[in-house]
Amino acid sequence: MELRVQQARAIVHEINTVLPQKINLMNKDGIIIASTDPERIHTFHGGAARVIRENLDELRIYRENEYPGTRPGTNFMLQVEGVPIGVLGITGSYESILPIANVIRKMTELLVHEQEYQRMQTHLQYQRHLFLQELLEHSETFLSKEQIERARLLDIDLSVPRRIVVADLDSPVSPERHNEVFSQLEMEAQRIDAACRAISTNQMIVFLTDIRPQEQLRSFANKLFVYAKSHGIGLCLGLDSPAPDNTRLRQAFEQARKALYSCHRKGTVHIKGYDEINMELFADLIPLTAKREYVKKIFHGYTPLELADAVHTLECFFEHDGSITRTADALYIHKNTLQQHLRKIAARTGYDPRSLRSSAVFYVVLYFYQDIHLAGFPT
Repeated sequence: MELRVQQARAIVHEINTVLPQKINLMNKDGIIIASTDPERIHTFHGGAARVIRENLDELRIYRENEYPGTRPGTNFMLQVEGVPIGVLGITGSYESILPIANVIRKMTELLVHEQEYQRMQTHLQYQRHLFLQELLEHSETFLSKEQIERARLLDIDLSVPRRIVVADLDSPVSPERHNEVFSQLEMEAQRIDAACRAISTNQMIVFLTDIRPQEQLRSFANKLFVYAKSHGIGLCLGLDSPAPDNTRLRQAFEQARKALYSCHRKGTVHIKGYDEINMELFADLIPLTAKREYVKKIFHGYTPLELADAVHTLECFFEHDGSITRTADALYIHKNTLQQHLRKIAARTGYDPRSLRSSAVFYVVLYFYQDIHLAGFPT
């Protein structure tokens, strides 16, 4: 453990806001790394070097340059858990600084201890992140006895089968905001399920929970959605399909990711399970260029604006199970106007949306069009 520069400067700033004394913080080499006097930073302090070298509890200095680079004052050894980390120097006569010297010393040691604790927690969080990422990518061969023990040391219990929930925000945010949202959702997830662990990867937030039953998992996802909404955060969440053990976590992650992607395609659905999706099972295997060619083939001769209008009409038509009345109401047009739109689509494409045979063609077209749009691919 050592006193780092940024850490020392933060401590000097904190102390200087409440106490007027001039103070210096020196590292174990006797170099002043933080000071209320900026000109003394990076200079050598011979008194501090002696404190460290001879393991002195304190050293009084009565005259300027009694030791190289020193001024009258007292220098105190700083220790955290019995380990020397540096020296605190307070300028002034011993009698004037004595009443507050121990207060400053203890305050400094406590601040260093707290910052060291925070650093260790950050490191632990990083190690958990790496472990969970490895687990998701290599779960089939990852769960050896050594890795299970490594998980235990990271406070992750792999003896219990896990389920996967993948979430992301419904609109782009800055990396800083994403990290802030991740921290909020991680805390809420652990409030709901104390054993839950979460990582942030590729703008997605992955939750590994020991909640097994499907309805309870959906309830878990819904609580996260409601919590996020109450804090002004829009979420979409995808759920995996139940698996017998943790060797299938990579597969479960892919399932939840596909379910999440389906939420984005639909637009009006915010939580979806893998068991609820259909074309997503194989649509990822089809290149966007092939999807675009298929859309162009069916809607040959359409301008981008005409295509967007036709897609909007067809989406609404299929959303209302082919009901002319309900579709016309949803589009705020007369039933006869809707019939004209559908006949026009049939005449230009050669496929009648009102026909059961042709509806399958348009279902695929709508699916591909949404994929192209989500990917930002030109139509």
